[in-house]
Amino acid sequence: MKPYFVILSFLLVLSTQSKDFFVRNDYSTYHVEVYQAEELIVQQSFAEALNIYRSLFKNYDFIFVRDYKVATQIAWHLGFETEAYEYLRLGIAGGWEMKSIKSNKFLKELRQQKDWSVIKSQYDSLQNVFNKNINQEMRAEVREMSLKDQRKGLEAVFRIGSKSQDHFGENKFAPLNEKHLLRLMEIIENDGFPGEKLVGYEPWGQGIVSRHNSISQAYCKADTLYPFLKPILLSCIKKGNLSPASFAWIDDWFITVESGWSTASYGYVKQLKKNEISKSNEIREQIGLRKVETRNQLIDIQNKNQMDFYLPARPKKDGKILVN
Repeated sequence: MKPYFVILSFLLVLSTQSKDFFVRNDYSTYHVEVYQAEELIVQQSFAEALNIYRSLFKNYDFIFVRDYKVATQIAWHLGFETEAYEYLRLGIAGGWEMKSIKSNKFLKELRQQKDWSVIKSQYDSLQNVFNKNINQEMRAEVREMSLKDQRKGLEAVFRIGSKSQDHFGENKFAPLNEKHLLRLMEIIENDGFPGEKLVGYEPWGQGIVSRHNSISQAYCKADTLYPFLKPILLSCIKKGNLSPASFAWIDDWFITVESGWSTASYGYVKQLKKNEISKSNEIREQIGLRKVETRNQLIDIQNKNQMDFYLPARPKKDGKILVN
């Protein structure tokens, strides 16, 4: 299915929208500042990194919960106990769940202090703040579409051989996924990308587009939906509705699959070659995403002192982006 009429309609609506669709606060600057903070962290300049997070929390209405998580740990590391608890509270109000907090080894000592009992007593009310700030109806819809996609996609696993899997993807999976992607485009048109800011969880929307981009090489080469959607997703980064890491995961699938797995880009889907690192860092910088080397250094710090920087999961050894 090639719904050109839907794309045209979508384009016309976008062209007539007010400037509010684009940005009020430019989150491309936000992500550059996070990138700078991470560079300071790998240099062990924790106080300077914390100053950047303090500035972010002061100047932006919406904060990605990962940044509260990182700032909580840095503040605790520097001995700023009151500040660490404040960021922890803000993180919970932003969707940081108790299970995740308790699994953070670096914060074990924090959870043994007397103020931890206060946090636990406030947890439900802080979670209510989170639940009221997101669109629950949209959250349920996007989650259900992503789960349906995922269940249908798993059927390809039982097909033997790449040709059989491609045939299943193009003829069985694609119609369902295209339906979901078109609905996702309607949501973006009206409200923005349904990521953390709108529904509290980004991988559902990310998954719908990523699976679309991984159907087959032939499908990607003929596709009109993602090439049209890509610049819209980039504008969603600027608006704060989509994180650079999620966009990179989406775009990485398209570049890798469309090239027949001959080209690596961000290093998530396909292992980078040494001569591809410079190009990868260049496109990463364009969207405010950390360099390959920075990610790997952050993981080294995690392994050394048990901090958790909540980096996007990688299906590779120890989470690092490997280079051959």
